[in-house]
Amino acid sequence: MTSSENHKIVNELPWLGILILIILSLAFLLPVLPNDFWWYLRLGGDILREGKVPLSDTFSSTINGQSLTYPMWFAAVLMNGLYKLGDLSLIVFFRGFFITAFYVILWFICVRKGLSGWIATGLTLICALAGASNWAVRPQIFVYPFFGLTLLLFSIDSLNNKSEPSIGNDSKSNIRENLISNYFYLLIPITLLWANLHGSVIILFLLAAPYFLFYKQKKKFLLILILVFLSTFINPRGPMLWMDTFQIIQASGNQFSQEWKPPINSGWQMNLFFLWLLAFIPLATFSKNRLNVHEWIWLLGFGWMALSGVRYVIWFLAILLIFTGWLIQGLQKSKSMHIRFGLVKVNLILVLIMSLLPISLLPGIREKWWIGFPTLISTDTPVNATNWLKQNPDLPDPLFNDYVFGSYLIFALPERPVWIDTRFHNYPKEHWEEYLSISNTEPGWSEKLMDARIGSLFLDLKSQKNLIFELENSSIWCEVYRDDVAAIFSACNR
Repeated sequence: MTSSENHKIVNELPWLGILILIILSLAFLLPVLPNDFWWYLRLGGDILREGKVPLSDTFSSTINGQSLTYPMWFAAVLMNGLYKLGDLSLIVFFRGFFITAFYVILWFICVRKGLSGWIATGLTLICALAGASNWAVRPQIFVYPFFGLTLLLFSIDSLNNKSEPSIGNDSKSNIRENLISNYFYLLIPITLLWANLHGSVIILFLLAAPYFLFYKQKKKFLLILILVFLSTFINPRGPMLWMDTFQIIQASGNQFSQEWKPPINSGWQMNLFFLWLLAFIPLATFSKNRLNVHEWIWLLGFGWMALSGVRYVIWFLAILLIFTGWLIQGLQKSKSMHIRFGLVKVNLILVLIMSLLPISLLPGIREKWWIGFPTLISTDTPVNATNWLKQNPDLPDPLFNDYVFGSYLIFALPERPVWIDTRFHNYPKEHWEEYLSISNTEPGWSEKLMDARIGSLFLDLKSQKNLIFELENSSIWCEVYRDDVAAIFSACNR
């Protein structure tokens, strides 16, 4: 990067500070959801204790011993390590750090290619808010910055220079070309970490393949891509990682998860998403700037993914942000659109202050000054009911449970195997159908409980209210516990 580019970015830093302040504050205030997080803590602890990644299920009573894999094993270890070092407060801190780092990188890309700092901050905030439903503490939060860094590496050569690469013979051109080529070696450690943190490492290759085929057709870059691919083999499963990833994607149980379903225009976040999609069409039409072939492939490919599954929306939003910024930059008629701050030291101090202010919102700190502070653990997590169940080990097994509750049970009550949990890809379609049939009290639900020899039920008052109503009016099942979140039933003749 040239000194002129550095100077321009430094002048935009207060806008970056505003971005960091808002995103970091939101990330610190969001509660820890009960979905996947808790069973990852258990998995990380099991790996550290046993010194290996399990290859069969040990969490449930229904698929116990069944072969399975955990491509996100290293993320589970990190979560468990952070939890042991600083409990949930440290988990929340690093959630904020990784998420904020991701959006800072995206902001940097937009500003580097000429977009005004205040516009980049506004667009990045919209991008963040539209994708905030993907901020839950899960393995993918660790790889969001890697996705951003990959986009940044590609932007060094293409997003900031929209003409085809020059093939000049002058020394400056050769030096620049060699320097850019060397940057791409960073993809190797990025991929190595990504492959062990989350199965979404395939996304890196969805970016790299079109980039190579339609833009960077260099032998050196091809060699780097080969090394990048080979680096994915460095994991507990070796080359089998790819087969494991595709099996997870194609698992029949995924159809019962909302995040694998196409997004619908419901709620303000999806309103933002679909409105942005509509606005992009005239923007691409009237902007003097144009996208390259590989960028259109990215846009269409990731757009198709986002429209086929909610879980892919956050990745597409990042690409949509960068390209929207570039197209808007093509509409700016003069430098009057830029609002810059020329005092370098003041800019740096402002960024530092705005980055530190959200620390006061961290759990363990906010309790000291904030009356009515937000809860750290989501209020729909069955903490009290699980503690009661732990104190009553005589309640008979097997335990039929709400699938979301299953994640917390796996962590907090490991001695009670769950009937089902949020590992959608591990349970077959037939098992999910039986779970829904019982939960929704479809005809034959009681017989299915009997056939499964269920001894106790651990139910969600909201999502399983029909089942709870039927059990309350049953002579077979007796309620033994209830709070604001959960109800527990047991066979009356136990």
